[in-house]
Amino acid sequence: MDSAGQFFLEQLEAMGFSHLRASKALHKTHNVGIEPAVTWLAEHMDDPDLDQPMTEQMGRPSSGVMASSSNPVLGIPTGSPLVMHPDGAETPAFVSGVGCECKVVLVVAQDLGMSPGKLAAQCAHAAVGLYKLMAHRRVPWLAAWEATGEKTVVLAINSSRQLPGYVNSAEALQLPAYIVRDAGRTEIAAGSVTVAAIGGQSEKVDQITGRLKTF
Repeated sequence: MDSAGQFFLEQLEAMGFSHLRASKALHKTHNVGIEPAVTWLAEHMDDPDLDQPMTEQMGRPSSGVMASSSNPVLGIPTGSPLVMHPDGAETPAFVSGVGCECKVVLVVAQDLGMSPGKLAAQCAHAAVGLYKLMAHRRVPWLAAWEATGEKTVVLAINSSRQLPGYVNSAEALQLPAYIVRDAGRTEIAAGSVTVAAIGGQSEKVDQITGRLKTF
């Protein structure tokens, strides 16, 4: 295993995966990164032979045959090509040999006159809501984002009326997004839109929020 593969193995073990499972996942996804390995493990968690010793077949080189994916995944364009390997592994072509940084941004409306405490609570609601959404939908980069410090940036916009537009733009790029509508118990009217949370590959997130200033 090369130095990159060893790094990926250590990261997977730090997440709690056994050495055998981590090694098998990296072999199955041909050592292209943590994200596809975690995705493979999630998809094969119930396989009866998951904890069986690896066979020599897993070390065979890729055939390079391309196929189209029919299952949309958040953060990955619909129809992304897959590299089909002789051992049955399927690696998303867009991550083959390429690492990508991921992050979460919280976009906060400044026009509602919320106190610092209220703002903090709304940001917490947005972050937790987005996290639950990503976990439920098994976003493939979630574990890697957690393992690399959970990069989160808080940004500001002038009007709460702009927030739905950012969420719509995120969903158009198949990025997970969550918007907070306040219950109206304190400070602001019920149904007020306060914070939007967006996560995904930094490059894609920046297409939507790259021009906003930090809060």
